[in-house]
Amino acid sequence: MNELEKLQEQVAFQELTIEQLNIALIEQQQQITKLSEELRLAVKLMRQWRSENQTEVGEGNTIDHEIPPHY
Repeated sequence: MNELEKLQEQVAFQELTIEQLNIALIEQQQQITKLSEELRLAVKLMRQWRSENQTEVGEGNTIDHEIPPHY
C-alpha cells in the first residue's frame, strides 16, 4: 500500500467517523429538545397545582407548612 492509498483510507475513515458523530449529535439534540419540553410542561403543571392548592393561613404561612392534626 503506497502513501496515497494510506491517506485515502484515513480520509475515508475520518469521513465515516464524522458522519457517525453527526448522527449522534442530532439524536442528542432531539433528546434535549424533548426533555426541555417535558420539563417546561412539568414546571407549568407544578405551578398550576401549587396555585390551586395553597390556601393562605395568616402571616404568609400556607396550609402546606402546618403540622397535620394526627401529630
